Amino acid sequence: MISSKQIEIFYEVYKHLSMTAAANKLQISQPSISKTLGSIEKNLGFKLFLRKSKKLIPTYEASELFEQASIVTNQLKNFNYIANTYKSRSLDFINIGTTPTLAETLVPKIIKKYNIVNPDTRFNLINLNSIDLIEERYKPDIDITICFNAKTVSNSKNIIIKEGKHFLVSPKKYNLKKEIYLKDLSHFQYIEITNLLSLYSDSNVMNYFINNGLDMNFYFKSDSYSAALSMIEEGIGISILDDNTINKANKDLVNISKILDTEFKYQVHAVIKKDLASNLCNNFFNYLIEQSQLKN
Repeated sequence: MISSKQIEIFYEVYKHLSMTAAANKLQISQPSISKTLGSIEKNLGFKLFLRKSKKLIPTYEASELFEQASIVTNQLKNFNYIANTYKSRSLDFINIGTTPTLAETLVPKIIKKYNIVNPDTRFNLINLNSIDLIEERYKPDIDITICFNAKTVSNSKNIIIKEGKHFLVSPKKYNLKKEIYLKDLSHFQYIEITNLLSLYSDSNVMNYFINNGLDMNFYFKSDSYSAALSMIEEGIGISILDDNTINKANKDLVNISKILDTEFKYQVHAVIKKDLASNLCNNFFNYLIEQSQLKN
């Protein structure tokens, strides 16, 4: 029977083809590495490495086992990551995972209103892009996720806390009309917003460009609405941004135009884990439900 620690040692030796490098990586002595490898080979009944001119040459069997060792090692890393996350997370805080754009616009307004009636509640904002927020490995860090167009996942509750639209934002110097067709913008340098779920919804901006044969001049990319707005305020390019971001724009520097071709809508969702949420988090989530119902 090979232990997880022995698998980890084999993995590092194979990866580096050096006992010294493996020992440094694992912070154990080189003689311990050599002794463990000998023990593994004895238990398996075959050689893992051939030693030629002080070099380690993996055997065929070692190469076959390395792929499985990689899986086991990564699972151990994930296990330790999640365990350490639960150990160090702020239990007396509500940990909100959200995007940089919403952390700068919508979320502070929500927290401000909530703190009026719950002044002792403390919050920890964790900024990630929308796609990272829905990946499983981040979930232990987060009590509540607030992001664009989040789909409901198993063992979670999901509500819509805001709905809105996108508008065209351009530097003032372009002097664009207040109402405009996208086909008239192909010669302007366009800032593409990447890695945001708000652009992967039913009113997908990129899909609209493709489906309607709009040959936009994609000159810049940004994974943040706020960063795109900052570029536009510097006179660089145009982009289609959400109304949360637009509300904090310097109107002396930019023009806001309504798009006549179609409405690019979005939703902001709040998602909470059903079984693991504390009373603190459940109270806040119930508040979000009440506020969303008042708007309807």
